[in-house]
Amino acid sequence: ASARPQRLARRLRMRADASMENRIVYCHGLPGSPDELAAFDRPLPSNIVALDRLARQGETYEARVLSAFDMLDLEGPSTVAGFSLGAMAAIHIAARRPSRVRKLVLISPAAPLELGDFLPAMAGRPVFEAAQRRGASLRLLSTAQWIASWLAPSATMDLMFRTSSRSEKVLCIMPRFRAAVIGALRRCTGSAFAAYRDELRAFVQPWQTVVDAVQCPVEIWHGDADTWAPLAMAQALRARLGDRASLNVCEGLGHYSTLDAVSRKWG
Repeated sequence: ASARPQRLARRLRMRADASMENRIVYCHGLPGSPDELAAFDRPLPSNIVALDRLARQGETYEARVLSAFDMLDLEGPSTVAGFSLGAMAAIHIAARRPSRVRKLVLISPAAPLELGDFLPAMAGRPVFEAAQRRGASLRLLSTAQWIASWLAPSATMDLMFRTSSRSEKVLCIMPRFRAAVIGALRRCTGSAFAAYRDELRAFVQPWQTVVDAVQCPVEIWHGDADTWAPLAMAQALRARLGDRASLNVCEGLGHYSTLDAVSRKWG
């Protein structure tokens, strides 16, 4: 009988170890939110820990991201996943907190603009160009997006995905997906605008040296029909990271549909 508590404690330790090994810290896209994965019609995997970087304070973008990660106070190293512009946050975490990151998973990643001539092929080009100009351009554009998201959400959604692949348009039929995308846009152009603006400005500035500081293994997943972040971005990241990275091209998939496909493996 005295051995039973020891066996039980051993089982609990094994479960905790397995939980840490499978744990994924998820960095959402932009516009996006920590509950982004709930946009798909399936239960959210229990091993996902969502990072709410837009809710943190910090003098710089990097400080905000690292503060959000440190506040999770996780035991042991984790896999860190970043979707779209969330890839930049995931890369910063891996570069600045190397002992706490087991592996990076980058999904439909937005790469540093200095790695190639990507902007002409990006659906969000007007937003990024406004961030480059600084001044009032981004504020005015974001205000227009915020108003449109409230007054004409369906038209806003259709405009956002007008050039998207068929796989994306299938997702757009789902009420849950539409609500999640519009909700994220409202938050980023409304209550979280300051953090949203700072993140966009950080993205359009040079940050390839942060990529160079990543030492852990990196998985990159990208759809060949992505019109938000061109496949060339993933290819440039793979080339920059060298042998540390592998690139998985998802045939026929777009931006969010690649996230849908990859996150299905996490349950």
